[in-house]
Amino acid sequence: MRDLYAPLRRFAAVVGPPEVDPDDLVQEAFLRILRRGSLASLESPLAYCRRTILNLASNQRRGLGRRSRAIAKLSNPDLDRVRAQYPSDLADLFALSPDDRAVLYLADVEGYTFSEIADMLGRSEAVARQRASRARRRLKQVLTKEARQ
Repeated sequence: MRDLYAPLRRFAAVVGPPEVDPDDLVQEAFLRILRRGSLASLESPLAYCRRTILNLASNQRRGLGRRSRAIAKLSNPDLDRVRAQYPSDLADLFALSPDDRAVLYLADVEGYTFSEIADMLGRSEAVARQRASRARRRLKQVLTKEARQ
């Protein structure tokens, strides 16, 4: 399990919402997996853990989205202007879905093939390739637009 923690934490940091501590996602994933049985009983523990973290990140993102919409109704217009002037460098990346961020991270940072990514995330290879292509295109559009401004 020690060998799994560091790569899973990096993965959680990429796919999880910025408001959620990656350690919390990894620990929650381990908790849920161990409730069902031993990690040793899994065919591919790393892939299974990544899929669990991705599901948890998606759930967290939905919950935070509801919270953000409620807070936006009460927001301060001056603070919104400041945020617009100084956007986060990671805001563009976090605008992508957790699935898209997962595919990009696994392909571009970890160097996995799309076949391996498909197995890890429970998708087909074609879907993994398509997600990566679309996510890269979206990021390129946003970054090109920002560079012109």
